[in-house]
Amino acid sequence: MKKYKEVESTRQEYHKDPNINSVHRSSLIVPEILGTEVDISFLNHFLLKRNYSKVACKITPIDNYGQKIESRLYTIDKPIVYKIPLTGMVDKPVSSYLVEFFAADNLFIPFPAVMINHKGKGFINQVHSYNRVLNDVFEDDVINSTQVSEASIDLILENNTDTFLLFSAGPTHIRGPLEIEILTDKEETLRRIHNVDLVRFGTKKISMRETFKDIPNGVKGVLKVKQPRQFLFYGRMLGGQYLNDGAFSANHSYYDSSTVPDYWDDNKSSQRFYPFFCGLNNIIRMYPIMSPSNLNLSVGLYATDGSLLKEVPIGVLTSPGNHYLNVLINSVAKQENIDSKQICSFSVSARTTTNGKMPTRVNHQLIYGNGGLNTSINISLNNPNVFVPKDKKSFKWGQTIVGRDYDTFVGIVADPSENVNIKYHDVIVKFYGSEGEIAQRNWHIPNGSSINFEVGKELLMELEKLKIDTPQYIWCTVESENYGINYVTTTYNKITKHCSGEHGF
Repeated sequence: MKKYKEVESTRQEYHKDPNINSVHRSSLIVPEILGTEVDISFLNHFLLKRNYSKVACKITPIDNYGQKIESRLYTIDKPIVYKIPLTGMVDKPVSSYLVEFFAADNLFIPFPAVMINHKGKGFINQVHSYNRVLNDVFEDDVINSTQVSEASIDLILENNTDTFLLFSAGPTHIRGPLEIEILTDKEETLRRIHNVDLVRFGTKKISMRETFKDIPNGVKGVLKVKQPRQFLFYGRMLGGQYLNDGAFSANHSYYDSSTVPDYWDDNKSSQRFYPFFCGLNNIIRMYPIMSPSNLNLSVGLYATDGSLLKEVPIGVLTSPGNHYLNVLINSVAKQENIDSKQICSFSVSARTTTNGKMPTRVNHQLIYGNGGLNTSINISLNNPNVFVPKDKKSFKWGQTIVGRDYDTFVGIVADPSENVNIKYHDVIVKFYGSEGEIAQRNWHIPNGSSINFEVGKELLMELEKLKIDTPQYIWCTVESENYGINYVTTTYNKITKHCSGEHGF
């Protein structure tokens, strides 16, 4: 883990001189998962955002013995959505795919804005790039200097639901203990050691029900996993829920910072705004995994004009600890006698207790559900100490899925926690497919509010002309002359109601 203040220092150095410590390779690893087909999808943001016309993508399927099968090169030079099917790319069994982007210009970020899509019967799971082979030993010195456990994995054990972890090996054979612990709300700590022995680029799916055989249904707790250190590898885990029929909804893990003192120099509160989708359950789940602290948490409910309807305290979170907060925003509105149709957005705020320090990372799960599997999006709150370049504008983008049996809720949020000095955003939203730009919308968003829509309904006429039937990836960009726009999506299956989504890039 790289401490957040070090991340901030690196960002500031880039803005002073983009030629110092430049990045020219950006990568990710994509696992094959039994019972699914996997592909990657991305918008050519290299061209649309930075005007880089010379970018190449190399994909290397790796077999179950850690051996390279072959590499294929793709030229990324058009303002379109690129979809690259991975399953079936070669006629041999594949464990993982190494995906690498190369550019002569400075990419700045070694993680590409790519979505990994695992498709099965009745579901599509989406997650952005979450693990990668590091670029050199010097990056390894920085990234792996502080090792912490992985967390922010929703633990759900019911009659037909299990929680899984997908552990991935990096570029070397790995042998070592995977230390898994569950801190229950009954003040118990359950621990198990799972010894892994994997060839390079191998994967191992681990069931929590099989690992903790005596654990009862419905147990509540904080799940943490300490991985063995891997050289030249940034190894987030994929974790989530899966059903007996094979459907799953999963997202990447996040740092457990509860053993690392990493604070801002002052105690200014942290906050973030999110879209409220009337057609879904809107949930905040926050685990005690931030640097040691006691945080007073509240939720703000906002109207379409950006005005505050009500701010409601939701509790105190103590980290480290066994207890997490789980708040259904719909119920908060009902308890406060606020019609959910009045709500356009909501905020989550964290304030320190007396004489406390504000952790640099205040992380939580943003959860949306429609009756099936929920989407659980990993997000961190904003803080006024985060560096924002002068005259910075907004440019956000992300993936949606439309077509037979699928539609996507999109929320475009004007977030005062990032820019309190304006009254509204005029945004230009462009939608792209495999042939290029499909449509454009211009919206006026009061600060504190959001534009929420379903893509299939919003683009009904355009999609009918394209005759989209099977699920297709439609990406959109959101631009504003002012900083402070955020973007969140949740795709749902109209039949199974399973959801999966992500924050924007």
